[in-house]
Amino acid sequence: MKQRLFNIFLSSLIGISAAAETIVIKNPGYFTSPIRNGHAVFPDSLCFDSEAEEIEFPDLGTFVRLGDYNFPNLRKVTIGNVDYMPGGAFDSMPNLEEIVINGLVGHFDCTFVRCCPKLRKIVFKGPVSSTGGPGFTYRCTKLDSVIFESSVCDFGLNIYPQYDPMLKSYTMHGAVLTAYNDSLTPPTDINRIRGNRQQISELESIARWQADVLTADGDIKWMRNCAYSGARILLPVLSSLGSPEAEPLKAAMEHAWNLGDDVKTNLEILKESPAYATDTTRTEQFVYVQPSDSMLTLSRNRFNLDSIAGNGDDISKIKNLLYWVHNNIVHDGSNGFPKGPRNIRNIHDSALRDSCGFNCRALAISLCEALLSVGIPSRYLTCESKKWDTDNDCHVICIAWSSTLGKWIWVDPTFAAYVTDETGLMLHPGEVRYRLQHDMPLILNPDANWNNREPQTKEDYLDNYMAKNLYIISCNTLNQAEPEGPSNHIQGRVAALAPQGSNYTNAHIVTTDDTWFWQAPSQWLNESRPRTE
Repeated sequence: MKQRLFNIFLSSLIGISAAAETIVIKNPGYFTSPIRNGHAVFPDSLCFDSEAEEIEFPDLGTFVRLGDYNFPNLRKVTIGNVDYMPGGAFDSMPNLEEIVINGLVGHFDCTFVRCCPKLRKIVFKGPVSSTGGPGFTYRCTKLDSVIFESSVCDFGLNIYPQYDPMLKSYTMHGAVLTAYNDSLTPPTDINRIRGNRQQISELESIARWQADVLTADGDIKWMRNCAYSGARILLPVLSSLGSPEAEPLKAAMEHAWNLGDDVKTNLEILKESPAYATDTTRTEQFVYVQPSDSMLTLSRNRFNLDSIAGNGDDISKIKNLLYWVHNNIVHDGSNGFPKGPRNIRNIHDSALRDSCGFNCRALAISLCEALLSVGIPSRYLTCESKKWDTDNDCHVICIAWSSTLGKWIWVDPTFAAYVTDETGLMLHPGEVRYRLQHDMPLILNPDANWNNREPQTKEDYLDNYMAKNLYIISCNTLNQAEPEGPSNHIQGRVAALAPQGSNYTNAHIVTTDDTWFWQAPSQWLNESRPRTE
């Protein structure tokens, strides 16, 4: 017993905790291939003392989410070169005070640090190719110093004082080529870079990193796109500076471009889409239920939709119903449909009762039903990407037929959005798609927004998000209340419009004939008639 007590006393004297253990950090598994040839993604393992107050990481292909490991006393973390750092790299670490990255950072994701109440300082000593979105830190209430000692190619960060009240600005010692918030971090004039050998050297090191990523052999997923996006920014700067790294970077970009779609923007992928082609085998017509239908009548009377639509022309009515759905059913992309029938009454009432929102499909089905109930032909459209079989993100909007214009028009209840050409003529998705492909003017209504909180821009909404999701467009052949899901009536089939050569199979009808797909409404279905497909 005396010996045991002496051992405990001795341990306390030399600062060794009896509870200390070795924590083994393993490869997080974000990538199965090296991000750069010859550079391991992660060591077999890294071992640290659980009671450590300071730990140092070597050069890594990918960093870990360190908060997933228990380091209760950790105050400082030092890291070497690192190709990729995930969002939440430092999360809920109660005593962390300082983070220092000594080497080059290829890319770090949004919300890099969150819920670290004692964190005061973050230092990037090496250059950075690209950052994540504007939300860099979250609920780090003592953080007051973020320093970039070297140059940054693509600086996408902002500051949110409601979450990090002590952080007033970023300290930038190197060049910045592009910035999310120009007033916070203005880009560096190229003439100032031209006279600064240190900054040129930093940018050249970023170029070498980008070229290594772009020519890597393995499946490195989104990292190739990150490197290419940064290279688009950096290459013209290096060319203007006469840097010897410009030509190798250009060659690496050409190599990556020829590998496939990984490095292309959504708009570039859409522009390369094969053309549509006439399909003489298609003779079906899209069917629209008359407003006298009993279910449409229930919804029209319940919400007084005739009054909401108003007494104006059909364009005015379409817009009024678009805004009404947008303002009365909150969008929540993480939430699908409520239990029960997929009609506007159930969707609206469930959102109100449960104080929740529903996804874009629920909103589009609601708007389609509202339009049909006042006699305006409408379809809800599922808009998908070229990678429809692996891309889980799609968007669902509506088209409404305007007799005044003699054409379909785009109406999106999620964003209260519609699209016009330069003359103010309202367009349908096929016309928007064509104009995106051919760099023709497109105008998004200025009050387009998400949940009446976040304004939308033409660049984000059309050039990026919808450019991705206009590759394949599908809809229901029978347009009615409760067009899908649990219901007692016969449902229609799914018809998809896809470019030639598409591998799309997720529809009953797949056509390349855009003229057939955008046919004017000609067949109405009365409630008294038998419902058929």
